[in-house]
Amino acid sequence: MRTGLNTFWPINQLFIFTTGLLFLLLIMKYASELIVPFMIAVALSIVLAPTLAFFEKRRVPRIISLLVIFLLFMMPLLILGGYIGNEAKEFANNFSEISQKFNVNLEKFAQFMEHFGIHVKNREVEQILANSNVGEIVKNLASQAGSQFSNIFLIFFMVAFMLMESKFFYNKMLKLALDSDKDVSELMAIIEKIKSYFSIKVKTSLFTAVWVLLVLWFYDVNYFYLWAALAFALNFIPVIGSILAAVPPIIMAFLDQGMMTAIWVAAWFLIINTIVGNILEPKIMGKGLGLSALIIFISMTFWGWIFGPTGMILSVPLTMVFQYFFSQYEETKWIAFLLSDYEEIPKKQPIAETAENCEENKTKEGE
Repeated sequence: MRTGLNTFWPINQLFIFTTGLLFLLLIMKYASELIVPFMIAVALSIVLAPTLAFFEKRRVPRIISLLVIFLLFMMPLLILGGYIGNEAKEFANNFSEISQKFNVNLEKFAQFMEHFGIHVKNREVEQILANSNVGEIVKNLASQAGSQFSNIFLIFFMVAFMLMESKFFYNKMLKLALDSDKDVSELMAIIEKIKSYFSIKVKTSLFTAVWVLLVLWFYDVNYFYLWAALAFALNFIPVIGSILAAVPPIIMAFLDQGMMTAIWVAAWFLIINTIVGNILEPKIMGKGLGLSALIIFISMTFWGWIFGPTGMILSVPLTMVFQYFFSQYEETKWIAFLLSDYEEIPKKQPIAETAENCEENKTKEGE
C-alpha cells in the first residue's frame, strides 16, 4: 500500500493494522452500554463549555457558574423530559389501537385510490413499511433515550466534572502535542471544528424542534411534544434524520385529522427541512467538516451499528476524530485522505485522451 512517494506499507503491517482496528471496534460495540453515556456527557460538555467560559471571563466562581448552567439548561430539560416521557408512555400504551386505526385508514385509502384506477394492496403496503427501517430506528431511539434517562444523574455528574476539568484537559492536550512534536494547529483545528459543529447543530435542531412543535400544535396532532423532541434528536443524523422525523407525525395527522391535514403537515416539514437543511445550516456551517458526503452517509450507518441511535447522532464528530488520528501517521494518511472531501481535478490528461493522442502520433509517423 503506497503511503508516500517512495515508501510502501508491507502486507503484514496492513494485516496487523486491520486486525487491531477491527478488534477495537468490536470492543466498542460490546461496551456500548458503558461508552454511550460517556459520549453523551462529552457532547453536552462541549455544548455547555462556551457558557462556562462566558461566566469565567466575568470572574464568576466556577462552582456558581456550574450551578447557574445546570439551572439554565438542565432544569428545562428535566421539565420537558417529563412531558416527553409521559407522551412516550401514552403512545406506547396506545400503540396497538393506533396500529388498528392505521390499518382501517389504509384500507379506506386503497378504496379511494381504486376510483382513479390505481390498485393499492394493503398487504403490500404493510410489507413495505415492515421491511423499512423507519419504525425500527424510531423505536430504538425511543428505547435508548429511555435507558439514558435512567442514567441522567450519572451523565450530569460526568458533565459537571468534565466542565470543571475542561481547562486542564485543554492544557494537557497541548502538552502532549508539543512533547510528541505534533502540529498543535491541526489538533486545535479539529477541536474547534467539533465545537463549531455541535454548537451549530444544537441551534438549528432547537430551531427545527420549536417550529415543528408550533406546526403540530396548530394542527392539533397528538403527541406533539414527543414528535418535536424526535425532530430535535434526529436532526443530528445526517442525510435521512429529518426525513425519519417527519414520518410519525404525518401518519398521526392522517389518523387524527384526515388526509388534508396530513398533506399540510408534510408540506410544512418539507419547508422546514429545506430552509434548515439546505439554506440555514450550509450558510452557517459552510464546507468546513472536511468529510465527503458519501463518507458522512456511510459513517452514519456504521456508527449506528456500533452504538445504536446515539452513534448515528454523533457519527460526524466520531468520524472527524478518527480522520484526525489517521492523518497523524504516515502509514494511515491514505485513509484520512479517502475520508476527506477532496474534489480537485488532476491536471494530467485522462488515460483515454492520452491513448488517442498516441494512436494519432503513430498514424502520422506511418504516413
